[in-house]
Formats: sequence, structure tokens, C-alpha cells
Amino acid sequence: MGSRVRCGWKECGANDTTFSMATLAKLSTRLNRAHRPFHTRAAAANISAQPSEIPCFFLFSDSMRLPDPGPYLARLPRGAAVVLRHQDPGQLEDLARRILPRARAFGLKVLIANDVRLALKCRADGVHLSEHHARRGPLRCSVQKPGFLITAAAHSVAALNCAARAGAMAIMVSPVYATKSHPTANTLGIIRFFALARISSMPVIALGGIEGFTLSRLKGGPQYGFGAIGYWTDPPRA
Repeated sequence: MGSRVRCGWKECGANDTTFSMATLAKLSTRLNRAHRPFHTRAAAANISAQPSEIPCFFLFSDSMRLPDPGPYLARLPRGAAVVLRHQDPGQLEDLARRILPRARAFGLKVLIANDVRLALKCRADGVHLSEHHARRGPLRCSVQKPGFLITAAAHSVAALNCAARAGAMAIMVSPVYATKSHPTANTLGIIRFFALARISSMPVIALGGIEGFTLSRLKGGPQYGFGAIGYWTDPPRA
């Protein structure tokens, strides 16, 4: 669509803070290289995902804010991921079957929220666990699919540990900033977010209130990547 995105992290290696999608894709490669220690620990824990298989960038669907992420898939760089969420299992399956082929065409991965059986049934790339689901521990059904991704949400140190025990390969730490998705939630703020990201044994994805300005404040931080809704649906302009 010719849209441009903004990134303020020093790993970008550029002076300007506005970049094309091609540059954002290059950033993804650099972030993977910069976080090899995470992947070394993942290998030691017998996690099957390879470094290049863990996305740096995520778009989340939302039953209120973004029930259909389809129109915005082209705005994500190749290798990014879409997390599909819905309270109704039937509607979640319908959404997954509509989005999966379109996401494949753009080189994107698709994760299904909290339903590993549906993820396997639809041949999705993985599952994203809410903090509540991550507390239940490792997945109860066996996953034999090579490269199957597991991500989990966390809002505290205890939740980080639960996510790791659940087998998460990347952890969505939120809300970093105030977010329209959960307007009454207590935010972490930049200092607490950085503290959680530094002690995490797995790569951390910044989530919550991510936009052009707030993303620039993450410059030089320990995060592996970021997830958002509004950043992708209404990308910052130069």
C-alpha cells in the first residue's frame, strides 16, 4: 500500500526515524541476530523454533477495535505475525480460515489465541496464550508440528515465569503504555517494562499503546520486537 512506518531503535542503523517496509524487514533480521542468546537458551530448553521463525512484529485482531485484520495485512513486513483473537470459538475459526491464505500470500505467520487444537486444525503457525491460559502450564495436547510457535502474555514477574513454564518462545509484556484495548488497565511504564524485559529468559515483545512516539521511547531497550493494533491500522507519517 506504499505506507511507511516509524522505528526509533538504535539497531536500525539510520539517522531518520521513518522507514519503508523493506527497511523494517531488515530490522527484523538485525533483531534476530542481536538476540541470539535468547535462542541459545531456547535450544537448551528443547524448543524447536529457529531464530528466524520468531517474528519481531505482530498485529493483533480485536473483537471491538479490529475484528477483521485482513485489510491491513499488506502493511506488515514479511515474516511478521498476526494474532487472531475472538471470544466466540466459531467466529475465531471462521476468521482464521479467512485470514490464513491471505496472510500466507504476504509471507506472514498466523497465531491463534488460546486454542492450540484450532491452531493445529487450521494449520496455523502457532498459538498465543493469555496470561490466564499460561498459568495452566504446558500445553495439554501434544504438538508435533515443526516450528510451531508459542507466545504468551505477561504483566508481572510471576507471569513471566508462568509463560516460560508454559513453553512460550516469546513473551508479550504489556501494557507498556495506555491502550484503547484495555483503557482501565494499569500501565507498566517504560522503566518497569525495561526491567521485566531484562530479566526475561525469553524474547520480549512490547505491547500496549505502541505508536510512533511511544515506539521511539523504546530506543536502545532490551525488547525483541513490538505488537500493536493502531500502529499498523493508522501508521505514523513522516
